[in-house]
Amino acid sequence: MSLFYRVILKFEKLVRHEQFRELRRSLKKCGEGVIIDPTCYILMPREMEIGDNTSISAYTTIYATFGVKIGSNCLISSNCGISSYNHIQNSKNRPASVDQDSQFSKSVIIGNNVWIGMNACVLPGVEIGNNSIIGSGSVVTKNVPANEVWVGNPARYVKTLNFLEEA
Repeated sequence: MSLFYRVILKFEKLVRHEQFRELRRSLKKCGEGVIIDPTCYILMPREMEIGDNTSISAYTTIYATFGVKIGSNCLISSNCGISSYNHIQNSKNRPASVDQDSQFSKSVIIGNNVWIGMNACVLPGVEIGNNSIIGSGSVVTKNVPANEVWVGNPARYVKTLNFLEEA
């Protein structure tokens, strides 16, 4: 590889690192070991909390306007959507303001050790319990209890996860 391309790649790496540092500073809370792909889009990062060792993969979009809390040790796969923001349902008033939409918007809470599969969507007001898995392409419209696997559109219960005790 030529010197020119090595310099360009080094420069891009420095820019991405600085962008991540700026994002970390703008979050309400950001734990240690967090990885956020630079292609992610986060609206209102000051309303978002992320625990330790959580990874958010490429092209994920998060609308944290009314609060998004993601626990520790979570894996959010590529191209997911998480939104605490919803629009007024009276079609005469669309598009509306944040004040009008606030009655339909609610925070999203994702527990610890949660895996959200590729292309999944988590809607306003949803809480996902610890150790749960959301299948790829699922649309989560209601709360998911801890230790469960949910898939589909709308997401529905598939099974309970049984964890072996560590020896």
